[in-house]
Amino acid sequence: MPASAADVARFEALAARAADRDEAARKELIERLWPDWIRIVSSSRSMGRMARSEDHVHEVVTLAIEKLCKGDARALKLFVAWRERNADKTFLDWIRIVTKNVIRDYVREQLGSSRTPGDELSVKRLLNEFASSPVLDEQSFRPPLTATQTARQLLEFAEQRLPADQLHALRSWLAGSTFEDISGELEQGTEDARKLLRAAVATLRREFGDGEH
Repeated sequence: MPASAADVARFEALAARAADRDEAARKELIERLWPDWIRIVSSSRSMGRMARSEDHVHEVVTLAIEKLCKGDARALKLFVAWRERNADKTFLDWIRIVTKNVIRDYVREQLGSSRTPGDELSVKRLLNEFASSPVLDEQSFRPPLTATQTARQLLEFAEQRLPADQLHALRSWLAGSTFEDISGELEQGTEDARKLLRAAVATLRREFGDGEH
């Protein structure tokens, strides 16, 4: 059931007090938000099969609480600035964004998809990042069940966002081609093919990342 105007006002008042280190307000805010958090996480397509596990769902909610309240509650203080930039939005809209970001990071960690310097060109990593990104909630994509389905959806997503040579390099790479294969197809040097692919991957990561910040 959508929150009433009174509920929204109550949430925002509690958030303001909690940001000022009011412990009672912080506890009440968490208690009131808990059902919404459980609903957001358990219904998130980005969670995949983990949405069926109470342990995973509760772990994500716990991480969201820590993100909001740790230290001097800096995250809650950021809400005020966000609200000024988004006058038509509410505290619950902001909570959904924060929670989506926590979900994204949690799923990436569970899938072992955290990036390491010099190793950003990994098909498995890119597909995992795309499959766990918020963009799947915003597109007409069905939750992918296999790597092949994820690759197909990623290429569909990339078609309107990459120039032809980068799209060709990405398609070949996802199909298993080496840099040497791609360079031959594009009649370019191997390093040029590598640069094209790096540029394509970087662009896609920006596009399907947390663009709600």
